[in-house]
Amino acid sequence: MASERAFTRGLAQFFGRARGVRVGIGDDAAVVDNAATNSVLCCDPVVEGVHFTRTDPPALVGRKAVNRNLSDLAAMGALADWLLVSLVLPTRYPAAARQQLLQGIRSAARAGNCTVIGGDVATSRGPLVVTVTAVGHLPGRALVRSGARAGDTVHVTGPLGGSIHGHHLRFRPALREGVWLARQRAVTAAIDVSDGLLLDLATLLHTSGGLGAELDAAAIPIRPVVLWHARDRRTALRHALADGEDHVLLWTQKPRVVLARGGPLTGSARAPIGRVTRKPGLWLIHADGSRERLSPKGFEHRLR
Repeated sequence: MASERAFTRGLAQFFGRARGVRVGIGDDAAVVDNAATNSVLCCDPVVEGVHFTRTDPPALVGRKAVNRNLSDLAAMGALADWLLVSLVLPTRYPAAARQQLLQGIRSAARAGNCTVIGGDVATSRGPLVVTVTAVGHLPGRALVRSGARAGDTVHVTGPLGGSIHGHHLRFRPALREGVWLARQRAVTAAIDVSDGLLLDLATLLHTSGGLGAELDAAAIPIRPVVLWHARDRRTALRHALADGEDHVLLWTQKPRVVLARGGPLTGSARAPIGRVTRKPGLWLIHADGSRERLSPKGFEHRLR
């Protein structure tokens, strides 16, 4: 059984060093060069029984822990530089599973072009908890939630729904898309879709001054696995609206303004799925023109 200090010494070699690290793993805190004037920071945990199950592969759990944070950076138009990782390991957590967990963290960090530079480890009788703090920088302006205006069109970078069928462990953070969107002056606001399209859209609209939105039922992209499992398209659409953990970017942009050619967006992402309205509330517009009032359903942690 490895001691905490021996384990920490091993992490320094496991994650390696990167350019810009003055003091890395093994000290009380890391010291790094700041890549830009504005640093962007976020922190997000994954908890066994909430964000993953005990039977999920540990490497995918580690990957998810990193990528949830990188998705938050992407929604700000930021790039990742450094990661701090805190592990709360169950007392009988196997060494092999721990190694796989670390490999998943390292793999996701490398894919996101960032480096683990520190953190902490503890053991408890409770569930596995992995908390990642990501530190990044802005190549340009920051995308925020508060810039949407009535008349803006609504867009997403990818399909929605059914993340529980595996996407919630294997998603790719839209870092390239976020930086590219931040360069487009037509883009007015953005948010990471982590809790469900309706709930996250409602959050963006509230932050932008209490606006509303109309969504085109036929335009909402649905993940193929949802269509395969659902009884009909109407059921699949409900999943796309509220399932959560899609980790695509939702953004609004000025009407009748064309985004620059090229870039990482797909053709479907450039097509709007709805528009922002001055009157608060969410509405679904069906193919026959009928309007359905929607409630902002999604995933929320319940606090006492």
